[in-house]
Amino acid sequence: MKTRAQKAKEKILDIRNLCFEADFPVLSDITWSINRGERWVLLGANGAGKTSLISTICAYNTPSSGEMAVDGKTYTNYDWQKIRQKIALVGSQIKRAIAPNEIVGDVVVSGKFAVINYWGKITNALRIEAMRNIRALGIAKIADSKWAHISQGERQKVLLARALMIRPKIVFLDEPCAGLDPVARKNFVSFLNGLSDDKSIPAIVLATHYLEEIPPAFSKAIVLAHGRVLASGDTTKILNSRVLSEAYGAPCKVSRRNGKYTLSVE
Repeated sequence: MKTRAQKAKEKILDIRNLCFEADFPVLSDITWSINRGERWVLLGANGAGKTSLISTICAYNTPSSGEMAVDGKTYTNYDWQKIRQKIALVGSQIKRAIAPNEIVGDVVVSGKFAVINYWGKITNALRIEAMRNIRALGIAKIADSKWAHISQGERQKVLLARALMIRPKIVFLDEPCAGLDPVARKNFVSFLNGLSDDKSIPAIVLATHYLEEIPPAFSKAIVLAHGRVLASGDTTKILNSRVLSEAYGAPCKVSRRNGKYTLSVE
C-alpha cells in the first residue's frame, strides 16, 4: 500500500512532446506533468493555445504527435470515453446549455452521466451523493433553487459540484470568473483558495487571462505563448514581469503582495 507521501507524488497528468494541428500548428512540443492534488494556473494571451490544450487533454482533439497519460492510462492504449471520466471540465459552454428551470440538485446529479439537463431516473443514492458535494462546496441553501434564480458565482460552484460527481482525478476550470462582477470574482477566488486545503478535492487547473484571479494557494503555473510552453513551475519563480511581458507581447509589470498578484501594462 502506498504511503501518503508516495500518493502525493503520483503523476495524475503526464504530457510529453504534445503537438496538435488544425489547418496550422496550434500546439507544439508541450511537456507538462501534474501530481495528485496540485493547484495549477494556466496563463496565456488570446490565441496562446489554452483552450486547445484543455480540449486535447479532455480527448476532444486528436493530437498530431506526442504522448499523454491520465492516472497512468495512456491515450493511445485506453478508451477515450473512460479517459474523459477521469477529467472534469467546468466551462461557460456547460453553463449556457443548462435549462433555466433545472433544479440545482438535478444539475449536480447530471454530472454523474456527463450529460446536460438529465431526464433519467434519479435514485435516492444519487441525490445523497449530489447533496454531499453540494454541502462540501457550501451551497446547500440553493439545492432546491432553479438555475435561473441563482447568481453567476453560485452557478460556478454548482458546476464544480457537478464535475465532482464523476470523482475525477483532475478538474479544469476554464475562465470561471468570466461574467462575474468584481465582488463576485473576489468571492469566487477566495472560495477556490479555501478549497486548496481540502484533500478530498482533486488536482485543479485554473485557466485565466488575469493574474488577479489566481488564488494565493495555487502554487504552480504554466504559461503558454504561440502554442508553446513559455515557462512552467512554481508561481513565485515564473510569474514575473519578464515572463509575462513575453507572454502578452507588451511591457508588463507584475507585483505580488500577501500572495496575490497584480499585472499592469506599461
